[in-house]
This record gives sequence, C-alpha cells and structure tokens, in this order.
Amino acid sequence: MFKKYLLLCLILFSIPTYATTPDTPEPIREITITIDDLPFVGTTHNKAGNLRRERDRFIRIMNALVDNKVPATGFVVAGTIEKDQWALLEAFHENGFTIANHTYSHPNLNRSSAEKYKHDIERADKVLTPLMKAGQTKYFRYPYLAEGRNGTKKEVKDYLASLNYTIAPVTIDSKDFRFNEQLLSIHWRNRAKHLNRIKHRYLNYIWRQTLKAEKRAGDKPVKQILLIHANLLNSHALADIIQMYKKKGYRFITLDEAMKSKKNNVSL
Repeated sequence: MFKKYLLLCLILFSIPTYATTPDTPEPIREITITIDDLPFVGTTHNKAGNLRRERDRFIRIMNALVDNKVPATGFVVAGTIEKDQWALLEAFHENGFTIANHTYSHPNLNRSSAEKYKHDIERADKVLTPLMKAGQTKYFRYPYLAEGRNGTKKEVKDYLASLNYTIAPVTIDSKDFRFNEQLLSIHWRNRAKHLNRIKHRYLNYIWRQTLKAEKRAGDKPVKQILLIHANLLNSHALADIIQMYKKKGYRFITLDEAMKSKKNNVSL
C-alpha cells in the first residue's frame, strides 16, 4: 500500500503546475519548434541515391508540420546546400515556415576567431536572404549553442546586431543527435525493427527535458523553444513529438510569439 502511495506522489509531482485561483483558468502551455542544420544533417556527396533519400526525409519532416498545422523555424547551414536542395528550402519557405541563419560552415565559436566567424555569418546571410520573408525577424542560432568567450562573444554579438539578427535561444534541447546516432549505427535493412524502441526512448527523453524546463520556470508559464535537427530520426519521429505535446496540452506557436517572453533570452 505504501509503495502504491509513493508511486502516486511521484507521478503527481512530476507534472508541472501553475498557481491559479478558482476564478482563473489554467494557463495554456505554449511551445515552438526550431529545426537546426537544414537542409539535412550530413552530406550526400551529391550522389543521386543519397540526395533522393535526404529529399524524402526532408519532405517527411516538412509534411509532419504541414499536416498538423504547426509553425516552425528552420536554421540553415548555407554551405551544406547540395544539388537540387535549394528547391527543398524554397518549399519550406513557401509553406509558411521561417528560414534562419545557422552560419555557412557550422563553426564552433568557442574554437574560432571572431573575424573568421563573422565572415562565415556574412556568407550565409548572402545565400539565405532570398529565402527570408520581407519584414520577417532575422533569426540566428549559434552552432553547438557555442556563443564564444569574453571579447569574441561580444564582437560577434555586436556584429549580429549590425545585420539586424535576433539570437534564437533554446529552452528544451532534445539532444536528438544521441538517438540519431543509435539509429544510424544499425544496418539500414534492420532499422525498422528497432525504430519504435529508439523513438520511445527519444520521446521520453524530450518529455523529461520539458519537465525540467517547466520546473526552471517556477510557477509561471513560459513559452518553450524546442531544438531538434533535420536528421533521419526526426523524419520518423516529428509527427510523434507533435502529438505528444498536443496530448500534454501544449499549443504550438511561432518563434516570434515565443520571443515575446523575456524569460526566453537565455540559451540552455
């Protein structure tokens, strides 16, 4: 009996709650999806078969958003756009999603000079500007979430401001690369057998990360910003992620809406 009572307490206390009164409705939880490393993680070396597979996986990710009417922002590594992949980014843009800057070559600012990094940003900016909506907020996200140190950090931040970029933070990091590596390590003929097991563990991890983010917010609802990547795993799992959040009572919003919350100004 005591064990059952203890289990019930653990379940109850794992669910985020917000302070309300009998006369105030329960706050609506809100979240936005951001996808890093568009067009797709990795390289195809412009081989026809690889390009076809990446195209199919990209479209699967995009369709999960379209079918569920969920807004999203895609952060593009401009130097990784391969043969015919510009059309994929155009389709992403034309479906109402936001294109954002994730540098040209995905450098780590903690290991780069400010000058080289600024040049990388500028190259990406020139490539991606045609895909940015007129009047949209220009978003930038640091690769590896590495913001640099000391003078380098300030110099790059000031440079981004001079180009009218807003730095996009993260409140929920899916760490999806860990699970994607597990899936990729399985021979492609056998992946289908293991996909549901890996997806189950991945979704559980994202939810635990979400609970941590809600706990950090205390008793106030925060507009959460989820980080995932354009990879094999999410081509299979994004629709499940969306349904999980819907079942948990979340409403999907744009990054613009999420950034209205001052609490989202720090990346995690």
